[in-house]
Amino acid sequence: MKIETLTRHLREAYRGVQRNLAMSFAAISAVAVTLFVFGIFLIVAFNMRYISNELDKQVAITISLKENLGQAKISEMVNKLKADPDQKSVEYVSKEEGLKQIKEQWSDTQFIEGLSDDGSNPLPDVIRIQPKNPDMTGKMAARFEGMPGVEAVDYGQGVTERLLSFSGWLRNIVLIFGFGLAGLSAFLISNTIKLTIIARHREIEIQRLVGASNWFIRWPFFFEGSFIGVSGAVFPIILVLILYQAALSVINDGPTYGIFKLMPMLSLGPYVGGSILLLGAFIGVTGSIISVHRFLKI
Repeated sequence: MKIETLTRHLREAYRGVQRNLAMSFAAISAVAVTLFVFGIFLIVAFNMRYISNELDKQVAITISLKENLGQAKISEMVNKLKADPDQKSVEYVSKEEGLKQIKEQWSDTQFIEGLSDDGSNPLPDVIRIQPKNPDMTGKMAARFEGMPGVEAVDYGQGVTERLLSFSGWLRNIVLIFGFGLAGLSAFLISNTIKLTIIARHREIEIQRLVGASNWFIRWPFFFEGSFIGVSGAVFPIILVLILYQAALSVINDGPTYGIFKLMPMLSLGPYVGGSILLLGAFIGVTGSIISVHRFLKI
């Protein structure tokens, strides 16, 4: 396509939007709502996967030891666990060290009120084991439960599975709602293009008489639909990324930062922005194709 022809098509598309400004605004608004929902879905989906992967990396088995076990017995248990071929690392954490770590992690909260080093430390001595393969965590934990001197074994049973289950449930709801809004957006764009076709009916007839090709007549309508779709994507991209940055700031500055982390903006932003923009253009072109097919008999 020549530059002059492309410029002409873009100019005609812009005029089409201006001719039906009210309908164009309604279509752009519908696209914006649809893409905002889609953007929220993308953020949730990406972060659920990110958190799941982070949990897999940090998964560990915590063995709580019985009181007054004795340092010799503890050292014997640690050496035995280090000989396990499925372990990646074994770390002994005394109750005093555990209390110190909690105070450092939760220093800005009321969570540690009542904990002290004056003999009222309620924490047990623990041994933390990181498996080489996260999928082996459950089987390893089952082996350790029967060891002498073990009070309890914990490995965050089912946390990742429940997280992924919730992610799938939320994804299905958002997708159903999003598809409904996308259909409404395409319908409004189709009606907008229909009005443009009616307004340019005489001009289209003249183009036919002078030998204009079918695609020469169709291209401005496709560009008009794309313009509406892309215009409807700009505001959702800005709003979604602003809200996400605000959520990052709250979480990073809050007490949950140590246990709950979201994807960095630089990693997530380009994917979300690009996906919303592409979907906006797709919805716009789809609406144009529907309208051209139904109302432009060429």
